[in-house]
Amino acid sequence: MRRALRSKTARAQQALGLTKQLRDKLATACDKDLAGLRDLALMMIGYDTMCRRSELAALRLEDLTVLDDGSMLILIRRAKNDPFGEGRDGFISAPSAKALKAWLAAANISEGWLFRRVNQEVVGPNALHPHSIGRILKQRAMAAGLPADVSKRLSGHSMRVGAAQDMVANGASILPIMRSGGWKSVSVVARYVQNVELIRLSGWRR
Repeated sequence: MRRALRSKTARAQQALGLTKQLRDKLATACDKDLAGLRDLALMMIGYDTMCRRSELAALRLEDLTVLDDGSMLILIRRAKNDPFGEGRDGFISAPSAKALKAWLAAANISEGWLFRRVNQEVVGPNALHPHSIGRILKQRAMAAGLPADVSKRLSGHSMRVGAAQDMVANGASILPIMRSGGWKSVSVVARYVQNVELIRLSGWRR
């Protein structure tokens, strides 16, 4: 079995990072209807908080704290690497908070799940399924006219990956990235950002 495994490459296909630049392209395909307002808020909150798709789908209005400058904090209650439910705080920038408020007001959400299913301009009572998040990103990428290979590689983890890549590109070290995204393994984060680091290093050599 070991010989068979060694005969094949073990490199996993990584989700395409939804960096701020790519996120803003997808945002152009978000209309002012309920689904568009939800999807814009979803992308911006997912990028800011670096949530996994399951964490993003589980966010609740009661866990929001509005700060004086218009930004917010939100409690991310539980993650797959947080078996005791200690939770962590996620930061939401003022522009993302504005997008979130627009969605909540249009959807008339005053409690419970932040992100919900929209069907024919009717907002459902239940949380959006985590698997739906990747589909939403793919649909917005296609609507924005991006190449098919971009849409294909987007997943529910793309916002998390893209935010980590942007942090590295802006000079952040690995520990602040791990703290922001709730990672406990250096190797996982390193795999997400390795190409960004290589590009940055090549720039220093020129």
